Amino acid sequence: MQFHWPSLDATKKLSAEEATELAARVADLTKAGLPLGEGLRAFAQELPGRRLTGVLLALADRLDAGVDLAVAVDSLGSQIPPHLRGLILAGLRGGHLSEVLEEYVDLERNQSELRHRLVMSLTYPVLLLTALTGVATFMNGFVMSGFIHIYREFCLKPPDMTVAFANFSPTIVSCLLILLAAFVAMPILLAVMPRVRWLGPIVYAIPLIGPMLRWNRAARCSRLLGILLEQQTPLPDALQLTAGGLRDAHLAHGCRLLADDMEHGGILYESMAARPRYFPAGMVPIIEWGQRTPALPDAFRASAEMFEGRIRREGPLLEMIILPLAFMMIGSYVATFVVAMFMPFICVITVIGG
Repeated sequence: MQFHWPSLDATKKLSAEEATELAARVADLTKAGLPLGEGLRAFAQELPGRRLTGVLLALADRLDAGVDLAVAVDSLGSQIPPHLRGLILAGLRGGHLSEVLEEYVDLERNQSELRHRLVMSLTYPVLLLTALTGVATFMNGFVMSGFIHIYREFCLKPPDMTVAFANFSPTIVSCLLILLAAFVAMPILLAVMPRVRWLGPIVYAIPLIGPMLRWNRAARCSRLLGILLEQQTPLPDALQLTAGGLRDAHLAHGCRLLADDMEHGGILYESMAARPRYFPAGMVPIIEWGQRTPALPDAFRASAEMFEGRIRREGPLLEMIILPLAFMMIGSYVATFVVAMFMPFICVITVIGG
């Protein structure tokens, strides 16, 4: 049979969304007991994207030619992300391919939903902050100087509050610009985190948002490790595959360090405790329990549920704090401006009129 080799675009590694689609289709077809080759080819015809279509056709051709799924997946090399290849091979080895891939798909969709919620919770406050920064810049650059000029025209000394606010206003504008730049930079930081290792600790130090991101990354790490270990994947291999499936170069490096320790006879929870900058302290007691029981896959699942529970509790709190805080900043600035600029001016008009 003639293989439909992927196009040049398709030779690149699948994106996270494309990998999730591939896993979902394989899981559905396996669970339904349908032929994988025909099912993947039919699914490929419905896709507009060239990269995933090429991978699906190449995989379907190999399967139709009688190649085993494990060999077919492995033959596609780096086109399929390493952690997904590892999950497929682990599911085949344990005889639970559809369950493994369904859990992976649920994990990816939950992660996507969390990212969407985070973006939505920040969008409105960022818009308000942008409006406040624009108003403050305009008032500082044009309106305030006009009031000071009027006082000087009438040979009047501006009130101390007005002078203090005029002097402090440039600092307020600078702080607002820095804060706005930090919010705008967040998506950029998250986009480069999978490739820049030193960004992790910086992002995690951001108030309110940083801890949630760290818990999210730790939950993903724990979920992937739980799935792989449950299918009897050796611990060093599971750590290496999990590192490849993380969107955080900092945490991925920590997993690779653990894998190296395990290959040299180290104890997992002791290695994690020795590296608190990579792994949250709350993971260590749970992993220690899992190794002593032994029930390490269950321990990683419990760790993931713990971090996911924190996210569910803190997520609404983040939304409740950021938006009112943005309104308070706007209200405080406008009120202070009115009191500092307009009230003394009204008093001057009253005196002149009298």
